[in-house]
Amino acid sequence: MSFTDRPSYRTAAPMADFDARALAASLAEIIGPDRVLYGPEARRRHPGDMSWLTYVHAQHGRPLNGQDVVASPRSTREVADILKLAARMKVPVTPAGGASGVQGAANATCGGILLDLRSMTRVRHLDRRSLTCTVEAGMIVKTFEEQLNAQGLSFTHYPASAEWASIGGCVAARGSGVLSTKYGTIQDHVLSAEVVLADGDIVQLPALPRHGVGPELTQLFVGSEGTLGVVTAVTVRLRHLPAHRKFAAYRFDDLARGIEAGRRMMTSGVRPAVMRLYDREAAIHSLERAVSAGLDGETMIVMFDGDHPTLVDAESAVCRDICAGEGARELRAGIGESWWDKRYVFYYPPHAPQLPQIWCTMDVAADFTRIEAVYRNVTRAMREAVDPSWGMTVKTHLSHWYDWGSMIYPRFGIPKGPDDLDAALDLHDAIVRAATLAAIEAGGVINDHHGVGMRLAPFLEQQFGPTGMRLLRRIKHGLDPDHVLCPGKLALHPDGQGARPTVVPAARTP
Repeated sequence: MSFTDRPSYRTAAPMADFDARALAASLAEIIGPDRVLYGPEARRRHPGDMSWLTYVHAQHGRPLNGQDVVASPRSTREVADILKLAARMKVPVTPAGGASGVQGAANATCGGILLDLRSMTRVRHLDRRSLTCTVEAGMIVKTFEEQLNAQGLSFTHYPASAEWASIGGCVAARGSGVLSTKYGTIQDHVLSAEVVLADGDIVQLPALPRHGVGPELTQLFVGSEGTLGVVTAVTVRLRHLPAHRKFAAYRFDDLARGIEAGRRMMTSGVRPAVMRLYDREAAIHSLERAVSAGLDGETMIVMFDGDHPTLVDAESAVCRDICAGEGARELRAGIGESWWDKRYVFYYPPHAPQLPQIWCTMDVAADFTRIEAVYRNVTRAMREAVDPSWGMTVKTHLSHWYDWGSMIYPRFGIPKGPDDLDAALDLHDAIVRAATLAAIEAGGVINDHHGVGMRLAPFLEQQFGPTGMRLLRRIKHGLDPDHVLCPGKLALHPDGQGARPTVVPAARTP
């Protein structure tokens, strides 16, 4: 693959030349000098998200994050004033929270302003009677959950990145969490949003149920990755912290029978809070390292929760009968509990991949009719994209189940890639491209809950079609005609920029 075919790692429309030092001074007048970082310090303190792309570029001294200034507002009004300034100067703005993503959405590849929202962490209103809460976008998910748990409540949104992910980042990437099978993804949690548009206008969307009149404007911004507006606060639904949890683990003879068990549960009305089905490679070489259970093949972990133990027990019993009907063997007690207690260790050494490895996780959603074909196509495409001498592994699990299908989550890893950065990127991108196109060809939907970012922008037209992309670009142009917000991201520039790399000159620094 040539560089010009590579997914866009510097995806920006040409912007007006600007004086970065003068920009920093103007921002300091709005939010105070202690809230502005300028020049090399701005890039050192905010190197980018947690994707392999960020790490490998930094390792080679070619960082992806190219912001000239970091601004850290403390209020929605300050965000609005910053965006008004950016609009006047035609300066790109990239919003960021915890920067825990793995697709590059929070990377300021176009320079300009990195809008750091992590100082906006207030809980504005908690309605215990309606079980809703209005919270600012910079609140970290784990902190929010701990505050709620102390009051017997739960957000029920547990992404793997909960320790770093912000509420606004989850909304921007349309994220999901380990309990989504029962409680839904972030789009199901969000009732309304406060959004600052590119021109600085503040939009307060009403906290009404989705059956309110007219189009559902809040969902327009869920998953938009900062391209349509900056989400500064959201009203989310809460639940009572469940009083009971019950875990089980099952061994299947093959993945197909595990998928069928999951399908039967989801279409029968049974709703596990957690249902994760690991293929053989993932069970033996990933899950086993955390639970130490002697796993030797396809393994399903399920968890049911609720306030009423009778209901929890009943759903667990239905699950047991369904799994037995698919020939599953129930594994020893404690495996599920061990996974729950250690569910985040997969994202820390020694379990998490580290350089000089090459790694990437694909997210593909598929319905039950196509799910096995999508799994086979994607995993085969990954393996066939590179020479076997690289020693690549592919480990897959299925999670985030719905009553129509599930998400397939294959991760590839290469122990050590090429020493040359461009060669390493070519190898990585060849696998991503092959897997993504294979998923689409088999009827899958690319990326269920990690966002698009830079990695998947080149493939959006295959996903939405030319007419769909024209519609998205019209929406973008209507809300942000100068393409100040995350220019090039989601391939939303009118001429399709963002589908290929565009080198943008750095700001002028006297």
